[in-house]
Amino acid sequence: MRTTLRASLFVLVAWFLGCAEPKPEVVQAESHLSALRHAGLVPKALGEVEVAAIRRIQPKPTRWVRQGRPFWWAELRGDDGAAGHLAWTDEGQLIDFSLEGLREVITPQAFALAGVPPIQQFPLKAPDDSAVASGCVPTAGASLIAFWSARPGTAAWGGAGEQDLVLRLRARMRMGILPDLEGYTDGKMSLAGAFPDELAEALQADADERGVDVDVALSGYDRALLGAELSAGRPVLVTCVVLLPRKPELSWGHQVVGVGRAEVGGVHYVGVVDNFFTPRIPGSIRWIADDRIGQLVLVRPRR
Repeated sequence: MRTTLRASLFVLVAWFLGCAEPKPEVVQAESHLSALRHAGLVPKALGEVEVAAIRRIQPKPTRWVRQGRPFWWAELRGDDGAAGHLAWTDEGQLIDFSLEGLREVITPQAFALAGVPPIQQFPLKAPDDSAVASGCVPTAGASLIAFWSARPGTAAWGGAGEQDLVLRLRARMRMGILPDLEGYTDGKMSLAGAFPDELAEALQADADERGVDVDVALSGYDRALLGAELSAGRPVLVTCVVLLPRKPELSWGHQVVGVGRAEVGGVHYVGVVDNFFTPRIPGSIRWIADDRIGQLVLVRPRR
């Protein structure tokens, strides 16, 4: 309501002063922010959230993603600094957004679990002594193990530290080293890739070795299945194609932990804890349109 009122006052003042009306992209960004506030996805702790810089993004083709259509990107600001981002198409569909500090949601339009440690990718040494990323696949898997190891029935799944969990899973998978030709990382650190099916097998083997009684399964994306898992208190791993938050002209195939679901404006979104996304408030959920989701890896305790 307050955002709508502010936008209306802006238009009225502009009319009295003889100024041009707000640009369409500003109106669209304000509309999206209002819809997210109505859905309970804008934390009150951020104070008065406003749309800051808006820019037109021309996607760059990569080895994995063809050049897409241009879209809009807006930075959000709150009372104490950066508050998140919005990304939407020319048709006005919101495709990606995040609000700082939003780590748990229970509203009629959205639901998200808290408690998944936001483990971030970190540099390792490649065989030639160059730096290589830990990789999104084992890093996402480690976040899921860390979640379950904090629960009594699956506590034996833990380890000495978060990075140790990542290394443990890496040792169970075939990790490919991919030179960073596109500039995903600031220092041209090589990327590391692996397959979701091998992640599911690695998680199952790791649990079995430690006597943790869970079943790990691989599934195609199913909205109802995802919702059922989250409602039962079980985060999932999701394979997706997402924009790079700091360089949204780039996108890539990615593995993250799915912790939420939402419907805004008739479009469905999956909330994720992203291991290559460093919000100001750690653990802040990132939301992506669910047509960008591929596979799911499910972890279910047997009792």
